[in-house]
Amino acid sequence: MDNYQKALNYETVVRILQKADNYCQSVFLQIGNECDAREELPYNVKAYASVLGVDSSAVNDAYSKCRSAFEKLPEKTIIIDPTHPLWPTEVTDTPFLYLLGDSSLLKAKGICVVGTRSPSDRGMALTREVVDSLGESGFTIVSGLAMGIDGVAHIEALAKDFKTIGVIGTSVCESYPPKHEKLQALVAEHGLVISQFAPSREVQRYFFMQRNLLMSQIALGSFVIESRDGGGGVKQAQYSEKQGKKIFILKETYDNRTFLWPRRFKDAVIVNPPHTAGTKVKRSLQISRTFGKKTGDDIQPTLF
Repeated sequence: MDNYQKALNYETVVRILQKADNYCQSVFLQIGNECDAREELPYNVKAYASVLGVDSSAVNDAYSKCRSAFEKLPEKTIIIDPTHPLWPTEVTDTPFLYLLGDSSLLKAKGICVVGTRSPSDRGMALTREVVDSLGESGFTIVSGLAMGIDGVAHIEALAKDFKTIGVIGTSVCESYPPKHEKLQALVAEHGLVISQFAPSREVQRYFFMQRNLLMSQIALGSFVIESRDGGGGVKQAQYSEKQGKKIFILKETYDNRTFLWPRRFKDAVIVNPPHTAGTKVKRSLQISRTFGKKTGDDIQPTLF
């Protein structure tokens, strides 16, 4: 497993320092100047201890705990760093990505489909319609494997044999919510599951906001179906806006005066009717009309 040892060594540093990734990465670079960061850490424990300013016993203890967690990684896990040719160019704030599935999808034209965890029946129907249109237009469906709109988007993509990427807020060893364990496995089997979190990290609430940032970084734009003011879907749109990416909102969502958020995005692309989503996205992103045309028979996966 490429980068396994390097990632394990890095997470040992994170465990000792208990600091943000940016700081830990700078320290890890210092360690790399003293020894080979890809070697098994115990060979260079004195170098790690010296740079970190701790006893060798503390380094060995942290390494042992991280190694136990890494041993739980699925055998097919792929670990990449920014030197890998598939690394998304806009991802600059994490040192590793942990992948399960078709890693080539990192270069696919993806659109995030996100929204509330408690959608209405209408919201779920609209999600399916939007996913169908995007998938038929050749786009990969990116979502966060959460309850609600995310889950509907992934299930619809799998049912129609569209490519889908699940970006999660836990390590690839875990599933959240637990109810989506089987769905996550199906996304990994027929698409791609991505995490920026090592198995040695204890899940924190803010991980899920970082997950939304990563989603916006790897996709061309974000389609928000239903979301409450201040919800994760809105945060997703804010990330996309800051990165200069397109935000897509259905007209009936935009016109819904129950919420304030849709009209705060002045440059959002309003889509109506929902079944034109794929065409509208292509035009907005200036993508060729021939992109995404299917040329062969499709094989649908068996769900649940």
